[in-house]
Amino acid sequence: MTQSVKVLSAGSMRHAFPAIIGAFGQMTGIGISLSLGPAGLLRERIEAGEAFHLFASANMAHPRRLASLGITEEPVCFARNRLCVIARADLGLTTENFLDILSDPQVKIGTSTPGDDPSGDYAFEVFDLVEAQHPGMGVALKARARQLVGGRNSPPTPPGKSGGYLITDGEADLFLSYYSNARLLEADPAFRVVEIPAEFSPKVEYGLGLYKGAPDDAIELRDFLLSDQGQEILKEAGFSRVG
Repeated sequence: MTQSVKVLSAGSMRHAFPAIIGAFGQMTGIGISLSLGPAGLLRERIEAGEAFHLFASANMAHPRRLASLGITEEPVCFARNRLCVIARADLGLTTENFLDILSDPQVKIGTSTPGDDPSGDYAFEVFDLVEAQHPGMGVALKARARQLVGGRNSPPTPPGKSGGYLITDGEADLFLSYYSNARLLEADPAFRVVEIPAEFSPKVEYGLGLYKGAPDDAIELRDFLLSDQGQEILKEAGFSRVG
């Protein structure tokens, strides 16, 4: 048995992993060492030689690249999420007026950073889907989007700040976010959490990459995340089950 399973995980799993660590540890006695960050930057750290046992990415592309390099086994999808919008309540955003509000040049659009963080990639995929139906509009949205978090040079989230701090601080009027994070603001009257129209909503899948030659404890953790118990914990944290 290893002393602990070293996990590098997408930051959007931060609300799920405490319960996973607790349940898995109680069941097996195995500890988990957890490091959170934007999945693209974590992949770069792995490629640079950082030790790990399991990589939990917010997309399938990063663990697939590691598998192609022979660093990990072929990845498996362990959770699904969806992108939505956190907006100032007084902005009046709805799913129905989504394009009208976003296309207003006075509205400040916030996203994470494409390339470094899959959340930013998914946000820009929304704009690509808009562009396919409304030529010129998606390009304009990309040009106006403020890449505020998740990048290698992004400032850290201030201690004690909730997920909507970029809006309350005036950096954005709305922010494209994972539902697993946004749901925590649904009861706050200062914000509105709005679904993106289905035709512009990207497919959000999370992938697990197991280090080739990982110890049995790491394999056990991977299997736990895919088990009914693990999937129920992820569901309670705002993700959708796989299977």
